[in-house]
Amino acid sequence: MPVSEALEGRVAVVHDYLTQLGGAERVAGLIAREFPESALLTSLHDPEAAPLEFVGGRPWRTSFLQPLAGRFNLKLLLPLLPMAMASLPVESDLVISSSSAFGHHVRKGGARHVCFCHTPPRFLWRLDDYFRGRGGLRRGLSPLLALLRRLDLAAAARVDCYVAVSRHIASRIREVYGRDAVVVHSPVVVSRFSPSRTRSGRFLVVSRLVRSKRVDLVIEAANRYGLPLDVIGKGPELAALRRLAGPTVRFHGWQSDAAVQRAMAEAEAVVVAGEEDFGLVTVEAQASGTPPIAFAAGGTLDIVEDGTTGYLFREQTPDAVAEAMLRARGRRPDTAGLVESARRFDVAVFGEKLRAVVEAARREPETPRLLTEERLAPVK
Repeated sequence: MPVSEALEGRVAVVHDYLTQLGGAERVAGLIAREFPESALLTSLHDPEAAPLEFVGGRPWRTSFLQPLAGRFNLKLLLPLLPMAMASLPVESDLVISSSSAFGHHVRKGGARHVCFCHTPPRFLWRLDDYFRGRGGLRRGLSPLLALLRRLDLAAAARVDCYVAVSRHIASRIREVYGRDAVVVHSPVVVSRFSPSRTRSGRFLVVSRLVRSKRVDLVIEAANRYGLPLDVIGKGPELAALRRLAGPTVRFHGWQSDAAVQRAMAEAEAVVVAGEEDFGLVTVEAQASGTPPIAFAAGGTLDIVEDGTTGYLFREQTPDAVAEAMLRARGRRPDTAGLVESARRFDVAVFGEKLRAVVEAARREPETPRLLTEERLAPVK
């Protein structure tokens, strides 16, 4: 049942920006589908990078930054995003922001504000990771980053209820913002995936090709041990990864959802080497009946039980990745068990939990600052 059928009043769904169609954007789209009559708001939207099909063709209302969409590198616009989000017109009783940057900076007026937080912005709060190897740039941007952090803390204080995509992100929200969050895992449409009777014998990576995803580790593991590997995805690291790759590694670029689903179902295993806030690809692999191999950190720990519903490696090194790949190689997966594990994160489960959170947020007097799973009334 879409959420709007159970709730009174107008709803606005807000997302940071739509300049790609990654995991956070797909989750924002599923939230929007749960509220089919909601207003959709974002700072800027590049329709070529994020076609409207992911929200059923519904348009997004944008900010004064829209004329710059697709014309400038988004990183150059980051200082303007808090102002852009605050300028969005909110004419609703309930705001749900989907935020990994500045989505929660939207000005709610008299509305309730539930923030579905994918992560506090890394470029503000995980500087060692974000600026690794770029110390000069970090020092040069230090005054701007300090200002943006102050604005971010002020915006976080205005949120009525925080929702985290994993226990890991709930911990990060507490660490950065001093706020408690209820955990509602990011959703996967499990019915879109199905196991295959045939296996390709090849390992698979499905990822944006950016440094944080650590695809380089998987390629180096494949190189050292002669393991067959397919890489699906595009991004700024593609050229460097091609140079790194040995003869057993194949690159396939961007692929359609149908092609990705088929590749996942036929793969020996799907490898996820970065630290994930949640881990949508990990769940999608399980939904395909294919074991995921993932770094034992972040949201992955909510998803994978080592040796049962996937394989974990505990160090981000090529040898650790290869050891996990070799453990998985040639073993018959428990297809039914993997699919059952994925169902914990199905969009239907997500919808029920989201309804419970929203109803609880509406019941709270004034602006609730603490909402935990124990305080959520069961959904009837």
